[in-house]
Amino acid sequence: MPTRPSNKLLLLGHWSRGIAEIAAAQRTPRFIPALLASVKRLVDFDFMMVFAYSGTARPMILGDTLDAPRHRIIAEDYAGGPFLLDPFFRLVEEGRRSGCYRLHDVAPDHFRRSEYFRVHYSRTGIGEEIGIFFDMGQGLTGVTSFGRWDDSPRLTRADLDILRALEPAVAALCAGHWMSLHGGRLRSPLPERGTHPRFGALTLREREIVTMILRGHSTESIAMQLGISPGTVKIHRKNIYRKMKVSTQAELFAAFLGLAAPSQAGPAYSPGDMEEAPGIPQFRNSSR
Repeated sequence: MPTRPSNKLLLLGHWSRGIAEIAAAQRTPRFIPALLASVKRLVDFDFMMVFAYSGTARPMILGDTLDAPRHRIIAEDYAGGPFLLDPFFRLVEEGRRSGCYRLHDVAPDHFRRSEYFRVHYSRTGIGEEIGIFFDMGQGLTGVTSFGRWDDSPRLTRADLDILRALEPAVAALCAGHWMSLHGGRLRSPLPERGTHPRFGALTLREREIVTMILRGHSTESIAMQLGISPGTVKIHRKNIYRKMKVSTQAELFAAFLGLAAPSQAGPAYSPGDMEEAPGIPQFRNSSR
């Protein structure tokens, strides 16, 4: 009676076939679909997308498997400014050039109350997102995201273990595919944070706290990370709202992205978009 192959051999066989298909698709438009199909043999995902980051310049959309409406919301709108508040972008800012991360594991404690979530992420329909980071050289960091929609099953611990085991290979394959990119091919950079005229009145610490508030950090989380008391955070927050002449996080979010500066390029969002975001309440200035 023939011996049935072990689970390890089955997984190895799936990945080996996938590697062969990916290698054949290198430097061709088939690369992203081939990579997604290969990973799906081991852990199922609904879509994939890849971005390249260089400082606070507008990220380059290297490719995705999204349909046109979802591409506009998830990729183009994101690259128009909200990426500055993305948990994955925060890791890039901190210098991460490798690793496999589950977005909800690296997101702030009040992520679902943040303006980034309310205005952008809640519109995407994404339920799970895994980012694999890779170094592209010359100051560029790539992030390959595999995602599931809200109505798909949650990732299991076994799924995450498999993805972390795949991370070195996926990162190397992606770096090899896009190795010819360099900083000169990035689009024109967005204005730096604080382009609204009133941001000039904020101290460096206040600007740091603005970013943390909009990313979804609670008062307690900000205090712990900055080594100050919650009371001091609340004082900074009060001063920020006074100096910026805003009373809601929606208004602060708009100012952060420079939406009130008419001389800049057209923003991805308007204050009206924020007010009409379905099912997510506006969070007003409070002590949380």
